Amino acid sequence: MKSVLYVTTTFPTLAAFIENEVLRLHARGVRVRVLTLRAVGREYQPAFGPLVELTSAVGSPLDPGSWLALLSWLVRRPHVLVPCALRMLWASRGSAYALAGHIGYLPAAARVASLAEHEDFERIHGAWAHFPASVAWLASRLAGRRFSMAAHAGADLYRTQAFLADKVREAEFTTACVRGNAEMLRRLAPGGRVEWLYHGTDLARFGAIARARAAAPELLVVGRLSAGKGFDDAVAALGELARRGLRPRLVVVGEGPERARLGELARTHGVESQVEFRGSLTHDVIAPLYAAAWLLLAPSKVMANGRRDGIPNVVIEAMAAGVPVVGTRAAGLEEAIEPGRTGALCEPADPRSLADAVEPLLRNPNEIDRLGAIARTTMRGAFDVEVNFERLWALFGAPAPAGRA
Repeated sequence: MKSVLYVTTTFPTLAAFIENEVLRLHARGVRVRVLTLRAVGREYQPAFGPLVELTSAVGSPLDPGSWLALLSWLVRRPHVLVPCALRMLWASRGSAYALAGHIGYLPAAARVASLAEHEDFERIHGAWAHFPASVAWLASRLAGRRFSMAAHAGADLYRTQAFLADKVREAEFTTACVRGNAEMLRRLAPGGRVEWLYHGTDLARFGAIARARAAAPELLVVGRLSAGKGFDDAVAALGELARRGLRPRLVVVGEGPERARLGELARTHGVESQVEFRGSLTHDVIAPLYAAAWLLLAPSKVMANGRRDGIPNVVIEAMAAGVPVVGTRAAGLEEAIEPGRTGALCEPADPRSLADAVEPLLRNPNEIDRLGAIARTTMRGAFDVEVNFERLWALFGAPAPAGRA
């Protein structure tokens, strides 16, 4: 493969999975461009700064260039644009969310197709399974380019599945970063090629972190402060632990809509003095926090609209750094956390269950060290970013199957 257009939401970000793919493709001499449906990211890991110049936004409904592109394709290839758009919209009829998104991003798909044609990109890759993949699918049909996609966990798979099966069946391949999600997609779209492929983590960075566990118990949560992360349960679990005579410190890394609520919840449970909000941090700044933490908490839960985590990158980063993880039996965390070896599992949306899992570990620091050592070794296999990138590279380089573009 010599060139690829990535279609995504916001890019670059403080996460690292799509950024790692693009950076490695670029390093191998592949001509890569990233097109975002939202604004180009302003907060990102310093290592991904060079990716900004490869990125531009195409999703604004007010962009006259996108509307001109849509009109151009309507004149040139109405026999492709009209039936494909109608098919996508008909599949969305049961979901106002999907219908609004698919209508709103029609001009963006036309713009992506025009860029693929004018700049001679051979593949269009939807980096998320919902609207980015829909835009990539329609653009690939208009421009006659190869199409592939990636599926993750939350809004892209479970908020709506309108038109999802069609995309999976018609993609050259779909990658899924959680085994359960890969199995779900295979059931949803028989005949589609779905590959189970972890994101992986940079073991050279996180595996090199030297553990220096804090003298006093210290818990860590990392991620966007949104309801699905379950950080409210982590704060409530502090209150439960206090009633049992344990008062660990909780370091909260991230920003988001739940910030004020989490602070109020800490006051309600009488643990305000134990909770420290650090905001969003880069990998370099967060490394000492991994080194000091006794445990990483990942209390994810499934929301009423289906949104959920898969295997958050921070879980793999922490384990690679030798930090055991206590997570919930929700989404894909069970694939990464092995009770008694790399951490512990508890029930989602249940602060008492979370406290039950954390308490015996806080009372036995030697067990934390044992689990951390196993976790660090475990991450060297399936979750190595280099190993998983090589698998993705092979998928990108495979010949196009007969009948697929």
